[in-house]
Amino acid sequence: MYLPQAVAEIRAGRDAQAKYAKSDAPEPSRLLVGSGRAPPLPVAAGGEALISREVELKLVAETAQLDELARAIMARGPAQAAVPQRLVSTYFDTPDRGLRRAGLVLRVRERSGQFVQTVKSDGVDGAASPLARGEWEDAVAGNAPDVHAGESGARIPPQLAAELRPLFVTEIERLAVEIAPVAGTCIEAAIDRGVIRTPDQRSEPVAEIELELKQGEPASLCDLALDLLAAAPFRLELRSKAERGYQLALGPRPDEVPAAEPVVLSPEMTIDAVLQRIGRACLVHFLRAAPLALDGDAEGIHQMRVALRRLRSILSVVKANLPEAERRRAVTAIKQLNAPLGPARNLDVFVTELLPPMREQTPDEPDWSDLGAAAQGARAAAHRRVAEAIRSPEYTACVLRLLRWFEACEWRRAAPPPAPELDVAIGALAAAVLDRRRQSVRKRSRHFRRLSAPARHRLRIAVKKLRYAVELLDSLYDPGRSRPYVARLKRAQDALGYANDVHVAYRLVIELGRSAAFGVAIANAGAQLLAAHQSRLVAGEDRLRRRLRRLNKARPFWRG
Repeated sequence: MYLPQAVAEIRAGRDAQAKYAKSDAPEPSRLLVGSGRAPPLPVAAGGEALISREVELKLVAETAQLDELARAIMARGPAQAAVPQRLVSTYFDTPDRGLRRAGLVLRVRERSGQFVQTVKSDGVDGAASPLARGEWEDAVAGNAPDVHAGESGARIPPQLAAELRPLFVTEIERLAVEIAPVAGTCIEAAIDRGVIRTPDQRSEPVAEIELELKQGEPASLCDLALDLLAAAPFRLELRSKAERGYQLALGPRPDEVPAAEPVVLSPEMTIDAVLQRIGRACLVHFLRAAPLALDGDAEGIHQMRVALRRLRSILSVVKANLPEAERRRAVTAIKQLNAPLGPARNLDVFVTELLPPMREQTPDEPDWSDLGAAAQGARAAAHRRVAEAIRSPEYTACVLRLLRWFEACEWRRAAPPPAPELDVAIGALAAAVLDRRRQSVRKRSRHFRRLSAPARHRLRIAVKKLRYAVELLDSLYDPGRSRPYVARLKRAQDALGYANDVHVAYRLVIELGRSAAFGVAIANAGAQLLAAHQSRLVAGEDRLRRRLRRLNKARPFWRG
């Protein structure tokens, strides 16, 4: 099977598992090996290389900070001065984004009068690595697509060739420096300044550094980035110039809000392979949601939290097989990343989900405006704290350390070979893990009507843990058997989640009343809001009990 096709099937869902297992393509979690572009490539029957890998880390900074980072890079490079280059790249697609929908990016770059056509696999494949993407290129005659070019032309779908049009241009001044931080490692640091421009003259500045691995281990990119972080702050960015150009030219696609993509596992995969694959996928999810969160988008913050919860979940799934000190180190980093996100998410839910239905029911209530204004002010402040955290060096360092932990399988440090507990196949322990999660839900849901608020909260956590474990592991099983169970699980979690949102709202109303000038009005409106939602919870109590009962009686698909 052609490798990009296999990756596309993995993204499409678990149904790719059987097909992929029968193919000759390498396992996605092992596409990223330790020598950048140098490793042998998969070879087709005719001897043609199937894919080239670009392994890079992108650092985005403000202009003044970029100057500081450039000086730090030059100090680590060779003694001779690097020569700046001007790169003008034209990106092409069809009017209906045909290449984009096919997962491809096409550009023609002009440098010193020479033209190079490049096709890249669009975005980042989390199963392979947050640092890797496919790339093919050829010299071409001019500034126009050439479908007959040997490597890159063959990647352009023939049915789209006649419809290709210029979409946007990047004009970049690049200073490239090769750095050898340790023996056997070579990294090209490209310092890029410039602009992305559309035909109608919309533009967006570019100030970034691309660290591309030429030789060595991918984790060395994280090491160099952590070293540079001491010189000036920056943040990590997974979006390529192409992605930014598409958003500038056409606006965001409706489906561009990043969501957790299915991660396909096979029963024979070891704990090492499973942990690395899921860890990479979650970090891709997390980093792709960060730009939305920076713009104050509530869904971006929500998706960042989902990614971190999935990371916590897989660490919990393999807890018994991991060195405890290493597991705690990863969990501590995840908690640090999540700390600013929780308060913002609580206020997002309050403002967008709890308050609107009450205002619709009694629109003439004068105190709603005071409560809404106070909540919006607190929400805006919480979003500012999220943005400040994401931009902070401490946050970036935490992400880099976690990324390195998964890339280098650092948990191995505390478990030097032989480490049989890490060589266990996931198929041998998945059912037992899901059994334990299910039993916890059954135990905590007994006598549900008499459960206190704290006990119901613990039940919600147990249901959530079961759901994340199921979603991470269900590719090991027949999807036709797992989907009904997952649907029941989601319905129970949604109902319990609503109850928790109302519980959190009690504390928020108190805090808003204390911090606002119209405390009495806010307290009155808040009391009405809480009473109304509490009535809804009471009315839905029997339905929730039925959902829990059906969930507990459902036959576990992993035991079929």
